[in-house]
Amino acid sequence: MALRILLPLLLLAAALLLLPAEGVDNVASDCCLKTSKKTIPSAWVKSYRIQGPESGCLLRAVVFTTKKEKKICSSLTNPAVQKLIRSLEDRQKNPPPKHQGRSKRQKRKQV
Repeated sequence: MALRILLPLLLLAAALLLLPAEGVDNVASDCCLKTSKKTIPSAWVKSYRIQGPESGCLLRAVVFTTKKEKKICSSLTNPAVQKLIRSLEDRQKNPPPKHQGRSKRQKRKQV
């Protein structure tokens, strides 16, 4: 009788230990630990986000994502960083017009 009760309890305990906890994310796993002092060319950057205590990170910083999917951390107090943020916001508000002509590949096929 005791074995009938003990075996399911042991299986349940083993399952709970082996399964990862759902809904418990390590939010701080993608946090910057230091910032770069180098100037970032605006042509490289496609987006940014601000990290800080509200996102589970100790360091308050700007995380730029480049077109090659690299992450670059910069200080919020840097004037060049603030200018780059404004430039990105302007670019999002007023995107450049898309090129309406034929691509090089289409032109080559036509010739």
